[in-house]
Amino acid sequence: CDGGHGDTAARVTARSFTMPAVAPTRHAHVVLRSPAPRARALARDTTRAASASHRRAPRTAALDVHSAESLGIDGGAYARELEVALDAVRMASTLCQEVQAQLMRMDEQAETKEDRSLVTLADYAAQAIISWRIAQEFPDMRLVGEEDSEALTEGGEGGAQTLGKVTALVNKTLKTHMGADAPELSTMDVVNAINKGQSSGGPSGKHWILDPVDGTLGFVRGDQYAIALALMDEGDLKVGVMGCPNMPKSGDVLEFETSYTYGFSPRLVSKMLAGDSLGWYKGCIFTAVRGHGAYMFPTDPSLKIDPLQVSVSDAFDPRKAKFTEPVMKANSSQGFTAAVATNLGIESKPLRIYSQVKYGSVARADADVFMKFPKAGYQEKIWDHAAGVILVEEAGGRVSDAGGAPLNFAGGRFIENLDRGIIAASSALHERLLDAVAKSWSSSQL
Repeated sequence: CDGGHGDTAARVTARSFTMPAVAPTRHAHVVLRSPAPRARALARDTTRAASASHRRAPRTAALDVHSAESLGIDGGAYARELEVALDAVRMASTLCQEVQAQLMRMDEQAETKEDRSLVTLADYAAQAIISWRIAQEFPDMRLVGEEDSEALTEGGEGGAQTLGKVTALVNKTLKTHMGADAPELSTMDVVNAINKGQSSGGPSGKHWILDPVDGTLGFVRGDQYAIALALMDEGDLKVGVMGCPNMPKSGDVLEFETSYTYGFSPRLVSKMLAGDSLGWYKGCIFTAVRGHGAYMFPTDPSLKIDPLQVSVSDAFDPRKAKFTEPVMKANSSQGFTAAVATNLGIESKPLRIYSQVKYGSVARADADVFMKFPKAGYQEKIWDHAAGVILVEEAGGRVSDAGGAPLNFAGGRFIENLDRGIIAASSALHERLLDAVAKSWSSSQL
C-alpha cells in the first residue's frame, strides 16, 4: 500500500535487495519478519554512515546556513521569529545527529528520568542551544520547555560531568554554525539557558514552546525523533519549526507483519556506507507560519534545495489510505485506533512512528490520518504537539480532540480539557474521522 499517493509502490524484499526508484509521492517497502534486530541494524548502519561522511569531510568554517528569507519562505508579521526559530532548530539538529551517532556506537548511555522516560545529552544540549539562540534576539522571551537543569546541578559528580559534556557539545555546535564568531558559553550560561524553559505558559503574550528531543526512545534506538519548536502569541499558535533529522525525504517505509515504519532499503544503506553521494535522501525541516503555509527542506544546510510546500492528502481512498499512530502500546490504544480505521474503511496496516514526525507524515500526505488515544488520566503536554499541530493546520489539515474541539495550548504546560484523544486529518476528512471515532467509542462501551 502506498498511502494513497501514487498508483504504484516499488517493493523490495529482504532477499532481493533491489533498490527502488525514489520519488516523493511513492513509498519503497522492505518486508521484515522480525522487526527489532533488523530495524536496529539498519538504524546503526544509517547513523554510522552519516557519521563516517562527516569524518571524511570535516568542516572548519561556519556552515553556509540559509535564512528563511533567502529560502523564499514568507514569515509575514512573524518573519523575525521564523528566522530565529529556523536557525535554532538547525543548530539543534546538527547537535542531535552527532549525539545519536555516538549512541549508535555506544559511546554514551541514556539516563533515566523519574517518569521512566529516557533523557540524553541531546535533550539538555538542544534545549540550551535553542534557548540561548532565541534569547540573543528576544532577551525577555518566555519558554515552555521540557527540561530543567536539576539533574545536572544537583546530581553530584555525575551531574557535573554530564553538564561539562553538555557545555562542550553546545560550544562545538556553535562553532560549527558560527565559525570564528561563535561565543564560548560557560557551564553557568548553559544552566541558565536550560532553566529559561520553566515558564508556565498561559494565554497572554508570546510563549515559545519546545520539545528539544521529542521521541527520546526513538532517538536512543537510532529511529525517528524531532526537535519541535513553536511560538504561541495571545493563546494562538503562530510559528512552528520542526527538525526531523532521520525522516526520509521520499516517505520510504519498512513493512513489518503488523505495521509500517519509516526506513531505508538495504541497498541504500550499502551505498551510504560506501560513501556514495546520495543528495537529499533524509533529514527534513518543516516550517509553518499562520496564514502563510507549510514548507519542507533539507536538514543539511549544505544542500542547495528550494523549499517544497507541503499539503495534506487531497482525496481519501480507503483502499490506499494509511493512518499513523505512536509506536508504543503504552502511549496509545492501538486496538481502538484499529477499530476507528476499520470504521473508516482503511485496509492498510498502521504507520507507527516515534515523535511529532507523525504530524509531518500527515502534513506531507504520507499518511491521511493521525490518531492518539492515551490511557485515561494521562495529561498531554503542550510541547508534545504544538509544532506539529500548526504544521498540519498550515498544510491544510485539521487537528482536534476526539470530540472535535481544537487543542488548547494556552492553559499552561498541559493541554487542558482534552476529550479522550487527539486526531488529525485533512479538513475534508476530519468530520468523517470524528464520526468513525464516535461509532468505535460507542461499540467499545457495549
